[in-house]
Amino acid sequence: MIDSYATGKEIYNFLLKDAKCCLPIKGDCNLWYLGSNEKFGDIIYNEKVWHWGWGESSFDTVQEFIDAVYKDGLFTKRQYLKLSAKIEEGRTIGDMYQITDYLLGKNKPSTTTNTSKENNHVL
Repeated sequence: MIDSYATGKEIYNFLLKDAKCCLPIKGDCNLWYLGSNEKFGDIIYNEKVWHWGWGESSFDTVQEFIDAVYKDGLFTKRQYLKLSAKIEEGRTIGDMYQITDYLLGKNKPSTTTNTSKENNHVL
């Protein structure tokens, strides 16, 4: 969102929107790239400016931004908690280049079996 004014709902939807950088896999939200990219950037909200240089993006910055928006009442408690959870999930991924691998692992069906169930069916 460049040079635009947005409502809390629009900000929320943008942060959680699929960035489509991992096609054909879905689920790589914009928020993860905002917190883990290697480029420079700015977030401007009211009178507050968060600026980072090359390689300085951080989920701390993203958390500060959503904290400020929530404090002003533009996010509901549910929205705030979901955004915070996505930030924590992004922290576990760490690097934007690992998002695809993370999503592949997250969406992979489990290959482990429950041995107690298997043992119940043994004759």
